Amino acid sequence: MIDCQATAAAPRGHLLEIAWARARATVTHARAHLIALSGDAHIPAAVARITGISQPMMRDGVDAHVAWRELADAAARLTAQPAPTVIHFARFEQPFLRLLAGGEPSLDIVCTHDIARRLFPELPRRSLRALAGYLGRGVGALRRSADHVEATAFLWQELAHRLEDQGVATWSALREWLATPVDSRKRPRRVWPMPREMRLSLPKNPGVYRMLRTSGDILYVGKASSLHDRVNSHFRKQHGVDERTLDMLSQARAISFDVTATPLEAALLETDEIKRHRPPYNLALTIDDRATWFASLDLSERSPRPSLACPLGPLVSVETLDRFGALARADRAALASGRWGPDPATFQAGYERLCATHRELTCFDLSRHARLLRLGTRLWREGRRDRDVDDDQNATDTDRGITAWTPELVQVSLEWLALRAALARRRAMWLTRLVDASVVWREPGVERARLMVIERGEIVLRADADPDGTPPIPPGCQRPVMARHELFTVACFDRLRVLTTELKRLVAAGAPAALRFGIAPPLADARLAVALWWV
Repeated sequence: MIDCQATAAAPRGHLLEIAWARARATVTHARAHLIALSGDAHIPAAVARITGISQPMMRDGVDAHVAWRELADAAARLTAQPAPTVIHFARFEQPFLRLLAGGEPSLDIVCTHDIARRLFPELPRRSLRALAGYLGRGVGALRRSADHVEATAFLWQELAHRLEDQGVATWSALREWLATPVDSRKRPRRVWPMPREMRLSLPKNPGVYRMLRTSGDILYVGKASSLHDRVNSHFRKQHGVDERTLDMLSQARAISFDVTATPLEAALLETDEIKRHRPPYNLALTIDDRATWFASLDLSERSPRPSLACPLGPLVSVETLDRFGALARADRAALASGRWGPDPATFQAGYERLCATHRELTCFDLSRHARLLRLGTRLWREGRRDRDVDDDQNATDTDRGITAWTPELVQVSLEWLALRAALARRRAMWLTRLVDASVVWREPGVERARLMVIERGEIVLRADADPDGTPPIPPGCQRPVMARHELFTVACFDRLRVLTTELKRLVAAGAPAALRFGIAPPLADARLAVALWWV
């Protein structure tokens, strides 16, 4: 088994890593080498993110020909020559191997992708991860070459069993089988591994569903206002489906679900289920690389724990805090990200436009951070929300369509940063109040009302309610703010944020909802709509 990682396909790409192993029943040890970069070569950020290989790691790299000699020596020790070699999607590795060998390497290469294409012609996707999952083995992100080698070994063993069932039991027979032409003029219609009758039998109730491998491993958790309609929507498209979704659907063989009383309760159950199971194909609402933070009232300082100096929280976007701090210092790091961002002169010109345009920034009795928060609040009040704030949190310049920076664009981007920071501040105070709360609501077009009570950030009661009733006084309504902050985790933050989003949905649909924080009358109708407008 051999695998290569590179910055791009040969000959343009630079080889970053090569790994190999001799596989019998299992792979006992995959040998891997990082390959030293040439003097001016660098690893693109996207490649580093995908492979987990960073520029500093390459200091431990060896010369490519040293790695090749070791691989070639291992291959030469095999009885059969040229050495039988299995690679997944070999057309990527073969040009690199030719460059290393200075010609055709002494390897008899077969490609597991080609084998799978013939064995499973209707499978939606045949990536290494999709095939391993389809055959019952969950694999991780497969970032490094050694991971790919071990996954390829598993895949080869599974394919070999299926080849034997077709009478292909020797290497020479496999070569003949692969040489037999196949009709590729018409691409077959995708046939999903999950039985159609299984998904068509789902109820039309709201709830949460889980896509499962044959092993029972959970691939994905989703919510639905109608389980039947939502799950089947995944399988309707034959074209234009993104690769990640195809990967997941190629592995999904079964489904489990829980019916909930309302879509709101399904949304809250979904976020908890994602935390509990950590499915590989869920991106939103995960806990990886996330933490809650607390800040001073003007966001000039931050801490992982609430304190008298940092009483505001919870906050989860460290990037927003860092960029906002850079903006307060008039530092271009407010917009720069790696090699991207405006040059110093363009940034300075845009920053000066910002200061000249907005009167809040001349209130010298306030700190710079407080002035910017005041600006962000006014921009929100004026309706400066021309894109989704949550979606924008981790967007890159390319994601936002920025190809060339101008002073005008710098000014707009800095205004957006001030707006986002002010929103994060308001939202933190709102979520702190939601830690102990109660809510009564009805879904659009439904007569039955539901009650939910939240205590210490957890849902402690769900029940049917009087449609004309009001939410009860929450049992923890007297809990001090600092004590509430101590309760926050990423799971609690997401749960309460999802509740906020669902309340916005109900208000937008004109459905009745009432929210209570304490002994004061609940927020309902127009008062609730106004409160939610600010967060």
